[in-house]
Parts: sequence; structure tokens; C-alpha cells
Amino acid sequence: MPYLREQELLSPVANYTKRKGYTLQAFELPFYDYRIDLYGFSTKASKTVAVELKLRKWKRAVEQARIYQLCSDFVYIALPTSAVTQIDEEALRKSGIGLIAVCKNGCRTLVEAKRSIEVREHYRGPYISMLSGGGNGRG
Repeated sequence: MPYLREQELLSPVANYTKRKGYTLQAFELPFYDYRIDLYGFSTKASKTVAVELKLRKWKRAVEQARIYQLCSDFVYIALPTSAVTQIDEEALRKSGIGLIAVCKNGCRTLVEAKRSIEVREHYRGPYISMLSGGGNGRG
């Protein structure tokens, strides 16, 4: 059965990123005119991750992910496995954006994100503080 709403991707991606060490998480985190679908912080590694969920429109996800490189160390787009065949993985690698494929059995990283050289501490820091203090995150 295919995914019908982006929201259905959130739980498997949240679980996947938690297993990767991003145990403090917030969802629909505001960043300018956007909402980061999932933002996570690894207290152990002191690094952040932002994930943009999309069902099909991967180019739009990349546009948003590029903006999220200002506030997160690592940025991924996550799409259903059925949609990842359309994606230009080389374009993702060049921009440093990672790719997560989501299926009913879980998630798999197809392209590893590179650490963002665009990240700005005045954006990243308050998000880490919010997550570490409880804020509106779950974790």
C-alpha cells in the first residue's frame, strides 16, 4: 500500500534517526517561511539533522533542504522507496544533501549527507537549546 500523506513518513523516519543517535527531536519546526518536518539533535555527537519529507516532489524537497543547511549540520530528504528512482542522486551529492528511502519495513540511507558548511550557529544554537530544554520537541 503506497503512502498517501507525507505525515505517514514521519514515524519511520523519526525512529530511523533516533537509531542514528538523534534522540532529541522536534517536528514541524518553524524556520522562516518553512516548517522543518523533523529536526534532531544528538547529545552524544553534538550534531543536528534536518529532514524534509516528500511523497514525490523531490526537487521541491531539495530547495527546502538547501535552506535548512543554514540551521542544521546534516540535511536529508526522505521519500518513499517507490519515488527515489526519479531522483538525481549526483545533484544531491554535489549539494551535500542526503537521501533516505522509506518503505513499510523501515528506512535506508541511499545518499549520505555532508556536514553543512553553511550552518549558522545563531540558528542552530537556539534549536539545540529548545530541544535540550524540552520545548515543543519529543524525544
